[in-house]
Amino acid sequence: MPTNFPSGVRSRGVPVEGLGGIGSPLLTTGNVYHVDSGADAANNGNAATNPKQPAATLDGAIGKCTANNGDVILVAPGHAETISAAAAITFDVAGVTVIGMGVGNSRPTITLDTATTTDIDVTAADCQIHNMIFSMNYADIAGVFDLSAAGFVLNKCRFVDTATNMNFVELIVCSSTANECDRLEFTNNYVSSPDTGNDCIVQTAEDLDGLIFNNNYIRLGVADNESIIQVATGKDITACEIVNNHIYRLNTAGDLLIDSDTSNNTGIIAHNCIGHADTSGEVLVDADGVRQFDNLGTATNTASGYVLPAIDS
Repeated sequence: MPTNFPSGVRSRGVPVEGLGGIGSPLLTTGNVYHVDSGADAANNGNAATNPKQPAATLDGAIGKCTANNGDVILVAPGHAETISAAAAITFDVAGVTVIGMGVGNSRPTITLDTATTTDIDVTAADCQIHNMIFSMNYADIAGVFDLSAAGFVLNKCRFVDTATNMNFVELIVCSSTANECDRLEFTNNYVSSPDTGNDCIVQTAEDLDGLIFNNNYIRLGVADNESIIQVATGKDITACEIVNNHIYRLNTAGDLLIDSDTSNNTGIIAHNCIGHADTSGEVLVDADGVRQFDNLGTATNTASGYVLPAIDS
C-alpha cells in the first residue's frame, strides 16, 4: 500500500537509482505504470498499474498516462524492446517521467533496428527519461530522438552500438521552430559510438534557450568539421550551461564541442575535457557571447590537456 505524507505525496516504496539515490522512495502525486517485456502477463491491454500485469511496451504505457499529472513509468530490469520505424515510440503526453530500473547492463534496453528512419518522437513538453540503455542495430540511423517540445530530459542513459557500422548520425534532432525545444537537458549520460558516420549529439535548426549539457562521457568516431553540439547558421544558444563533459573524438579539423556562427549566444561553458587530433589550430568552443572557464584539450597521447582559449590576463 502507498504511504501517505502530509503534503499528499505518496511513496510507492520503489527503489530508484539516479534520482534520490539507491533505496530512495519514489515520490509522486500521479499514477505509476509498469512496463516489463519479460512478464508472462505483459500486455498493452493491461491497466499496467500492477507490476505483475505490466504493459508490454513503453509506448503502450505512455498512452495510459494523463498530461501534467506527475505520472511515472517504471521499466523493469531486463526489459527488452526493439523498434523498427519512425515514431515507433512517441512521447505525446506532457509531463511523463520514465525510469529504467536496475543497474549496469540489467537496465532496460531499447534497440533501434531495421531502417535509418527509426526514431523516438517527443512531441509533448516536460518529458523525462532516466537510467535506460539505447542500442543502435542499424547503420546510420538518422536521429534517435526527434524533438519538437520543451523541457525534454535525458539523464543517466547509455547509448551504444551493437556492432561496427551500427550507429546513429545525430542523437537529438531539434525542430525547425524557434525555441520549441527550449530547456533541453542531456546529463550524466554515456555515449560510445566510434563509427565515422556519427555527426553530433545535439543538432538544432533554430534558436535554443536553456540548454543544459553536463557531466557526459562521449566517444564518437572521427568526422572532421562535425561538432558535438551543432547550431544552424544564424541561430543562437542562450542561457546555456555546458559543463564537465569528457569527450574523446580524434577529429583533425573543425570546431570540437560547439559550433555557432553568431555572437548573440549566452551562458557558461566550463571544465570540459576534449581529446582530439587537430594539431594545426584546434577550436574547442565556437559560440561567441558565452563565457568560458578552464576548458582543456589535447591532441597528444602523452601530454595533459591545456586551456583553450588562453586564460584571460
